[in-house]
Amino acid sequence: MKMRKLLPAVLLAVGALFLLSGCDAMLDAIFSTNQIKVQVSVYKGTNGAFFHDWVNGYPSSVTLTLTDVTGGGAQTTFVNSWDGIDGNYLYFDFLYPKLKEHTFALTAYYHSVFSNLDYGPMILFQLPDGSFTTSIGMPHSNSGDSTGHSISLYMYF
Repeated sequence: MKMRKLLPAVLLAVGALFLLSGCDAMLDAIFSTNQIKVQVSVYKGTNGAFFHDWVNGYPSSVTLTLTDVTGGGAQTTFVNSWDGIDGNYLYFDFLYPKLKEHTFALTAYYHSVFSNLDYGPMILFQLPDGSFTTSIGMPHSNSGDSTGHSISLYMYF
């Protein structure tokens, strides 16, 4: 008989655990865990090769390396082709999710299809407040995200 009386309490406790674990997953989906979004913009007027890539729509690329300055220099490198184009720029978008609470540096190289050369390194990036820096600590207190766990950065060639 006592088992029947305990069953609702046990079910309630198990349900509460499921709810709590679901809330964490939902919060993680809304407030991402330490991620850096980077948009690299390549201006067509920087040099002749950039202009030819832009005007002809050549499939140029940017190699962007994220270096963990705090964690002994571990690196993550992505290569992307352009994601967007307008009257002046080619745009390359990158996302580095699930980062540790460390300090990171970024290094970009632009590869021109027209000249078959790499241009860079570009190590200076712009923060959401308009200032420029060469490294970023996560979480970032002035990221525009109330949690500090997600920040958008911009790099220009």
